[in-house]
Amino acid sequence: HFPDRAARIMGRVRDLHGGQDYDPEWGKRLTGEGPFAQLITQRFAIATKRLGLAYELPPLRKDLFKCPARKSDQLSLF
Repeated sequence: HFPDRAARIMGRVRDLHGGQDYDPEWGKRLTGEGPFAQLITQRFAIATKRLGLAYELPPLRKDLFKCPARKSDQLSLF
C-alpha cells in the first residue's frame, strides 16, 4: 500500500542479511545479522518480558493423545 517505501524496506532487508535480498541457506532466512537485528532481538525480549510471555513452555504430553477410532474404510464428508 506504500510503494514509495519499497526501496527503503529492501535496503533494510539487505542490511539485515549481509547485502543480499534473499538467502536460501537453511536456517538463515528468518535470522538477521548486525546492529538492526540485535536491536530487534532486544526489543522482542523486552516486549515478551513486559507482557508476561517470557517463560518456558511445559513439555508436551504425548500420552494424552489418542488416535480416533476408524468406523470403516470409507471416510465420511459430514
